[in-house]
Amino acid sequence: MTSERQYDADDRETLRVLKMQQADLERLQQTSDAQRQQLSQLEERLADMKRRAKALAQTEGTELPTERHLPVGTQPTPGKRMQLDEVSQWESLVQRANAEVGGVVGVDDLLTANEVKMTEAEVSRIENDFARLTGLNAADQLFLTTATAIQLTRWMMMPRLVGAIGKTARLLALLSPATMALLEHQGGANSNAALTDQVNKAFQEEAEWDEGVTNQASRSWEDILQDGSSLNDKPFSNDALNWLFGIINNITGTRTSGDFSTIDAATGEAVKTAGIFADAFRSIKEDWLRLPAAVYAQFARDRAAAGETSDPLEPLAETFSPEMLSDLYTSQFAQLTAIQELTIVGQQAAVPLVINMAVGLLHGFLYNPAKDGPREFYDARTRKILIYSNALATASNMTIVAASQNWAKLDVGGLIVSGLRIAQDTAYIASLKNKFINQQMDKALEQELRHIDSHFVNLPANPR
Repeated sequence: MTSERQYDADDRETLRVLKMQQADLERLQQTSDAQRQQLSQLEERLADMKRRAKALAQTEGTELPTERHLPVGTQPTPGKRMQLDEVSQWESLVQRANAEVGGVVGVDDLLTANEVKMTEAEVSRIENDFARLTGLNAADQLFLTTATAIQLTRWMMMPRLVGAIGKTARLLALLSPATMALLEHQGGANSNAALTDQVNKAFQEEAEWDEGVTNQASRSWEDILQDGSSLNDKPFSNDALNWLFGIINNITGTRTSGDFSTIDAATGEAVKTAGIFADAFRSIKEDWLRLPAAVYAQFARDRAAAGETSDPLEPLAETFSPEMLSDLYTSQFAQLTAIQELTIVGQQAAVPLVINMAVGLLHGFLYNPAKDGPREFYDARTRKILIYSNALATASNMTIVAASQNWAKLDVGGLIVSGLRIAQDTAYIASLKNKFINQQMDKALEQELRHIDSHFVNLPANPR
């Protein structure tokens, strides 16, 4: 049988040489079996001759001489070790294989039925090990519930923040990827830009949004940690809202009440609740450590409320190390900085993106190397939580919108971010799985190479 896998030129060359070697080994085995059979026959003839000689000696009344054998060592004789120059050059092996082996050779052609079963069992073991390392445990599943609740709260509260957007919702429906592609094909980039400008203008008119207004000066991440962790209020009965507004309030130095009204924490002056999200986005884009500080301050606040006595803010150097923040956060930060306009589409995309960043950070703060193993596998679990929580929130939003036909509630930004998360996180997990499989195979290869090296003398100090 021949595998249907596609092989490149080097693979085909190697497989043909291996097939030739397999034929050589089979011929060697046949020769060895024939010689073993001949030796067995000689042994039987020798034993028969001994019996006949013993019987004849008894008849003649004589005594046979005592058999004497050369001493045989108890330890196995080591095999002869070769010099490297005794090995044929690869080019000559390929030339011979091309002459002796015809047709297409696949991996399956080199394996016996038993070897195929052993290979399948090994692949299954590796996949099970990877699933165990990256699968969500009980703590992760509990965390997923919290993450999903925050994601659901995010899109449910958006209409309350931006108000009614009648004609803007109709224009947003035109911003689907298919429509945008059609516009670009028929009317070019100018039509695309014109439609986007129309949507932005409509939103700014209806929501009375001033994209240039900032409520206050940016706060440093040290101030965010110091002030945020000292508070212990929970204005909402919904824990997800407390988490969401707690993080935004930490960054902006504001306080939001249970009725969604917001004040400046320093002056007590009222500010627009929708505006603090824009302020938070700008602040995070200015300094990538402000969001981790706000999330950790909220984390510390919850731990204090639960009766934790240890100071959760020490050591800060470890908390905000590159290893703790991981590549996931830095890639999300790059996406956030790419959002130039905080119009309705930009804001709707920024909110779920920042929430995803916060969820990833919080799950990262819970990382314990002793229990969770290598960080890269823990990050895979974090990404799974993001995929599932985004998918559940998006599915819920689309179900409600389709049932009510109220397209103003369509979470366009959430759909965009959910699609990005699914594409990026599944690609990361697939790449990690491929890396893990290669590492496991490399271990087996190293063992085989050491075995091969044992047959040679005078090997170079670093042959590979």
